[in-house]
Amino acid sequence: MPGFLHVTAADVSAVGPEAFLCVVGIALVLLDAFARSLRPSFPYLTLGGIAVANFLGGYPTGSAFAGAIETSELTRFVDLLALAAVALATLGGGALLARDRKNQGEFYALLLWSAAGLMLMVKGNDLLVVFLGLELMSIALYVLAAWDREVAEATEAGMKYFLMGALASTFLLFGVATVYGRLGSTRLTTLKGALASGEGFSDPMLQIGLLAILAALAFKIALVPFHSWAPDVYQGMTTPAVAFLSTAPKAAAVVVAVKVLGTLAPSGLGEPWRPLLALLAILSILFGNVVALAQRDLKRMLAYSGIAQMGYVAIGLATFDGAAFEGILVFLAGYLATNIAAFLAVAALSNGEKEAHPLADLAGMGRNRPFAASVLTLAMLSLTGLPPTVGFIGKLLVFRAAIDAGLMTLALVGIFGSLVSAGYYLRVVYFLWMKEPSREVAAPEEDVLSGAAYILVSVAMLYLGAFPRLLLDLARVAARSLPY
Repeated sequence: MPGFLHVTAADVSAVGPEAFLCVVGIALVLLDAFARSLRPSFPYLTLGGIAVANFLGGYPTGSAFAGAIETSELTRFVDLLALAAVALATLGGGALLARDRKNQGEFYALLLWSAAGLMLMVKGNDLLVVFLGLELMSIALYVLAAWDREVAEATEAGMKYFLMGALASTFLLFGVATVYGRLGSTRLTTLKGALASGEGFSDPMLQIGLLAILAALAFKIALVPFHSWAPDVYQGMTTPAVAFLSTAPKAAAVVVAVKVLGTLAPSGLGEPWRPLLALLAILSILFGNVVALAQRDLKRMLAYSGIAQMGYVAIGLATFDGAAFEGILVFLAGYLATNIAAFLAVAALSNGEKEAHPLADLAGMGRNRPFAASVLTLAMLSLTGLPPTVGFIGKLLVFRAAIDAGLMTLALVGIFGSLVSAGYYLRVVYFLWMKEPSREVAAPEEDVLSGAAYILVSVAMLYLGAFPRLLLDLARVAARSLPY
């Protein structure tokens, strides 16, 4: 403990991005309360804070705070994903927030605090640091879910997310306490050494504790059967917030799951973890895709789609080798750009104060709002996994890794799920471009920030799909920093 309390310059550098994001968030809340005339500048202040945090993120790799935090190319990769998600949500949501005239400072602050929490969670080499980061992320997201408190659906979404999230946090804390009670440490590197012989798995209480930790992470990823919160929360939250919630926090939880699984199985993933993860993958892919087919609300459809998409990630977790890690990271980066594009396009395809959730309301939008409709179309193609989009590259790498590892059944389930998903993704495209308009739509407001967001996500989906070398190199370097 004395070593932990002795803070060095390296320690400060390791958590510099998170600390700066928290400070910017506090400043935005204060400005929103005492200098409301500055509200139009909040998106720019947020983007400036993200840029500085990214600069501070160029820290040297290594350990900090007596080994409780570890920085690596992998944590840098997740930092970039988190900051990109906040930046895109800020760009795409600025016009909507200005139109609704809500507490904009709170919205941007909650995004920044949530990003700080997930970045800290990934850097944690101690289960207590992981818990601290997860709670910072989760509490900000609970408030963000109910941010539009004048809308009953938003209040309901916030309450449901809080109750289910609190249960998941309880599971995590129980698991951490159990592991500490049985092994005398919460440090991942120490636990890895203690479990290397495999003798610790004979302890039933230790097994229960480890399962509780994985269950909590499965909740954040929204794998079946820990998915029940997702549809209602997605539907009730304001759309730019869902764009962030559905991407970066899941990516962080997946990376933490990889670190925890590597601790549990330092010599390779075997019984009972691989069959368990394979089961979660199959259930998530089949359930998510089949239920999404029956949805008539776009945001609920994307919620069930997200469950299936994380099922593909679970295939990579079950495979658990270097190629699978690389595929997971490429998949997560592509999913982040694609899903944010989808939700920002949904926010743009609105009529007055009402966002276009029912699929029927999308009819003819390709003619009325071709720019946003084109972005949504591209997102649907990428989620389906069609070339030359980045969604194709991510699925290809994950499925190929599973086949090379002898998990042909999992790969076939993933391919089957992708074929099923085409039914509801392409249905959106049909409504946009083939159906006659079902309502009058006002001319879209000119907004430079939203336009920049649409261009960025569109370029990312196409460029990273057609020319994936840059993303592949980044993912390979990040995956190699894992000691598994």
